[in-house]
Amino acid sequence: MNSPEWIIILIGYIMCVLNGAAQSLFAFLLVKIVEAFKYCSTSERHHHVLLTSFLCLLLGVVLFILRLIQYTAFAISGSKLTQRIRSKAFACLLRQEVAYFDRPENSSGAICTRLSTDASAIQEMTGTRLGVLAAEVIHNMRTIKQLSIEKEVLRQYSELIHKLFMHIAASISAAEAFFDLFDRKPTIDNASTEGQELVDFRGEIKFDQVKFIYPTRPTSIILNKLQLNIKPSQHVALVGGSGCGKSTIIQLLERFYDVTSGKILIDGIDIRKLNLQWVRSHFGLVSQEPVLFDLTIAENIAYGLENVSMEDIINATSRADIHQFIEQLPQGYETRVGLKGSFLSGGEKQRIAIARVLIRRPKVLLLDEATSAMDSRNEQIVQEALEQAQREDPSRTSLIIAHRLSTIRSCDLICVLDRGHIVERGTHIELTQRRGAYYKMLAHDNLQ
Repeated sequence: MNSPEWIIILIGYIMCVLNGAAQSLFAFLLVKIVEAFKYCSTSERHHHVLLTSFLCLLLGVVLFILRLIQYTAFAISGSKLTQRIRSKAFACLLRQEVAYFDRPENSSGAICTRLSTDASAIQEMTGTRLGVLAAEVIHNMRTIKQLSIEKEVLRQYSELIHKLFMHIAASISAAEAFFDLFDRKPTIDNASTEGQELVDFRGEIKFDQVKFIYPTRPTSIILNKLQLNIKPSQHVALVGGSGCGKSTIIQLLERFYDVTSGKILIDGIDIRKLNLQWVRSHFGLVSQEPVLFDLTIAENIAYGLENVSMEDIINATSRADIHQFIEQLPQGYETRVGLKGSFLSGGEKQRIAIARVLIRRPKVLLLDEATSAMDSRNEQIVQEALEQAQREDPSRTSLIIAHRLSTIRSCDLICVLDRGHIVERGTHIELTQRRGAYYKMLAHDNLQ
């Protein structure tokens, strides 16, 4: 990976050789100084000593320049290698499927360490250490002979070599980790351009006997032969207890994971045969905890899109009922939201997230408990914005996960999930009249 800098590396190694070879000249000059004392004339001795001393000074300047070039060459090549490894590793990480990041060894902290520490460890292996060793060996071997301290210097060198090998071992281990990452083929390639794109996407979704198990929890069956048909432009709600598989359904639609068995059909086509970027561009997700970047409000709304006009941004914020709030801010749409939107309240972040979804004009709207973490006032405001988003496009399909059953009474279909499969389905009135699982949940919700 350092091939583009081969000239710089070659210069560095040439400087190492010259630097090491020049060390022997000091011994030669020292001999010349000693020989100067054979002359009887004081002036002649003085002349030879000064001349040799000047040559020693000149040699020191030359060695300084050689070492400076050597260190600079290895530093440049090492930093370029580190930069290249980090960039390639980050690109490879972006390609990986979500399941890859569920593993403890691939947590955010571990990955940050890998990108910083491991890449730097590889730089140490290719940096100045090897060049310094090449020069110091020749120089210190002369010192050993002159001062007769072989045992002490041997001990110091043994420690130095041991430390060097420890660094090399760490560098090799880091290099192996990076090469494993570079060679890994993700099960769901986020950078893939392959797959079919539907010309006239209607928004029909079908879960056909879907079974799903998270790769990191192989003993837990999350979805068990799930059968669900969502017609185009239909508003469907999913309800059920915690861990019944509601959010998993949305993650499968976003193709964060692939089903263990069964099929998910989008307009009759297996989702695995469709282009991944195309699928995600037609699904708009509003989750419980919206993620905003440390950018301006306008940049957050248009994030990832090109040539977005301010008019489109204002149109999206107006539909999300956040435009008036933004206009009241001193910097308006140029206001920075802080890390993870820390400068905004939960309701304000959620409405900006809704505007970010609406500006993309998704065919399918996915709402994953979008108001569950809010107080009653913010919940009502955000709920009105969500209902407006569902009404504005009659052809838009909506899949809603709700924590309050009062927000889904108008849905065309309500499905009650339990242990990974649907136990009840129907409209609000139909399910209430059955007095089954939904009715019990509704009664419990009213008590709260």
